[in-house]
Amino acid sequence: MKLDDLNLFRLIVENGSYTLASKKTGIPVATLTRRIQALEEDMKIKLLHRDARKLSLTEAGQGFYDKCSPLLEQLMAATESLSEHCKGESGTLKISAPSNIAMKLLQPMFSAFLTQFPDIKLDLELSNDSDNKLSDGHHAFIRIGPQRDSSLIARKLHTVKDILVASPSYIANNGSPSDASDLMKHHLLKGWPLMRWRLTNTRGQHLCISQQGRFEASELRLVRAAAKDGLGIALIPDVLVSKDIDSKELKQVLPDWTTSPRDIYLMYHGKTNLPAKLRVFIDFALNYFQVNNTQT
Repeated sequence: MKLDDLNLFRLIVENGSYTLASKKTGIPVATLTRRIQALEEDMKIKLLHRDARKLSLTEAGQGFYDKCSPLLEQLMAATESLSEHCKGESGTLKISAPSNIAMKLLQPMFSAFLTQFPDIKLDLELSNDSDNKLSDGHHAFIRIGPQRDSSLIARKLHTVKDILVASPSYIANNGSPSDASDLMKHHLLKGWPLMRWRLTNTRGQHLCISQQGRFEASELRLVRAAAKDGLGIALIPDVLVSKDIDSKELKQVLPDWTTSPRDIYLMYHGKTNLPAKLRVFIDFALNYFQVNNTQT
């Protein structure tokens, strides 16, 4: 039994004939007749009497119409309202993003998006958790690094590279390492998810540093602050410390040694039937980073 067929039955009854219902819906009379017959077969009852002069309801058809017509009207109205809502570039958009990069990298994009689309509200959840819980009501996720969930569409936004940094005061007091192996002799500052440092240099050499840091935190922003305070050497995404390096509050240490570049992805379910607010956000984010990556 199809909802559309039930609604066609209601329209035929309210218009008094197949012909008038056909004019209103644009569906041929023959098609209407066939679909009502299919509905009657599914329900195993006769709903309509049709002769050369008029259309009338059977007793069962009248009872069915009286009970179902108000419900069908409400349901069709709700469907139309929801459809209009999904088509409109308005409403609340719920996004999950890593807190580590939200302020420096993502906030300018979010602000530009809200300025361009004033009827859209942004509900931003910040978390460095790698889980993708769209069941929690999120429309999309922004995540860093390779993604293994094949049920989600992943669109690349940007690329980050983790670099070693320290404050000028720390270097003045403790010296600067001349090789990556010297890092074991220094105070290390570590933040999630960069607790185990997998470094590589321009010559293709690799080094993994898993020793505990003098300072460890779940937020890289705290590690960045500790590095600026002269407490040690930190491994931090370049986008978080680029301005600190420009202002000479931090200095890159061992510039030949970094982590492998990590891509940042915008992830969401499905390619079709996306709400308009999500479609415009996807297009805006992709274009924003394409323009900014070209300029950098």
